[in-house]
Amino acid sequence: MPKLLDCFAGAPVFSKLIAREQALLADGAQEKTFKKDEFVCWQGEVWPYVAYIASGRLEWAMLSPEGRRQVVFTLHPCEVVWGHSVVDGLSMPASLEVREDAALYLWERDVILPIIQKNAQAAWDVSNILIQYMRNVREVVYGFAFHPVAGRLARLLLTHYKPVDGQPAPRNLSLDQMADTVGTTRELVSRTLHRFADEGLIRVNRVEFAFLDRERLESLAGGSER
Repeated sequence: MPKLLDCFAGAPVFSKLIAREQALLADGAQEKTFKKDEFVCWQGEVWPYVAYIASGRLEWAMLSPEGRRQVVFTLHPCEVVWGHSVVDGLSMPASLEVREDAALYLWERDVILPIIQKNAQAAWDVSNILIQYMRNVREVVYGFAFHPVAGRLARLLLTHYKPVDGQPAPRNLSLDQMADTVGTTRELVSRTLHRFADEGLIRVNRVEFAFLDRERLESLAGGSER
């Protein structure tokens, strides 16, 4: 599977393995495709897999007992997903949802762990990935605790859209997606976007988005694009 071996060169964990170990993993990979809005795994299930994202876009999302969905972070091609169940054998704390048609390479726990455990640098990379997951969750919690909806929405716009000031970019986030990410309702997102537009911070319509005053948005977001 030469294409997969080429991917390993720049991927965390896999790039630390020697050629023989990489070849073993390439031979043991399960290739699977997913359509938009399908689930790779569900919150609460035991999912003892590691996945390499060959194409598409996925989201880690948590569902509260009341049924509210909260996006924790987004995953893109060339990123590696480590299911928590691989490490502790317990159920997943979040669901992995497909936001754009995706192709994944999957390894079961019993296939990948014996290889990773023999390589200290690869195991260290796994630790770093799981720590990054924790930091992403911390940012979500921090946002809820210390930033109102306007600040969280400003931060989302700054991190997701990166056009030159005044130049339009395709509007590829729906109101529902924005609401899920910042932890509010689509109605409040809509009102806040209109407020931003009325105050001259952005220009937005059904298909395009543009920054008009990035500095004021950064101030609302807390002075940094986290």
